[in-house]
Amino acid sequence: MDLDDCYRKNFIRKTKIDKELIKSLLEMSDIKEKTVKSASVDKVNISAYFSMAYDSLREALEAICIAFGYKVTSHFCLGELLRTLIEDFDFNEFDRIRYARNGINYYGTKIDFSQGKELIKRMFEMKRKLSERHLKE
Repeated sequence: MDLDDCYRKNFIRKTKIDKELIKSLLEMSDIKEKTVKSASVDKVNISAYFSMAYDSLREALEAICIAFGYKVTSHFCLGELLRTLIEDFDFNEFDRIRYARNGINYYGTKIDFSQGKELIKRMFEMKRKLSERHLKE
């Protein structure tokens, strides 16, 4: 699937810029980030917290898309759209994280503890960097 398919299948559509929705998405994103950061993450629960960290990142990225006037209903299409909207968006990093999260959520794959910890850290760095650049009030 490519960006044209995302539009054609209605996974991406134009929307009004909704500041309240952006605010709400960011609040939920921050709650999930704080939860992960304050948790006692270990080898047993790393996969669950990885998924929560991904949700935190995804909600922030959805808020950015809404700030640009787009509603996106596919995680893959979210990455594809951001690749076109944000010059320095690291699509490959996002897609790697998305792929790992899909393995956890849909195939029961567990993530290695050290890899999971590193990717969680990178998710929150990506979230912070993109939010600071593209969600200033």
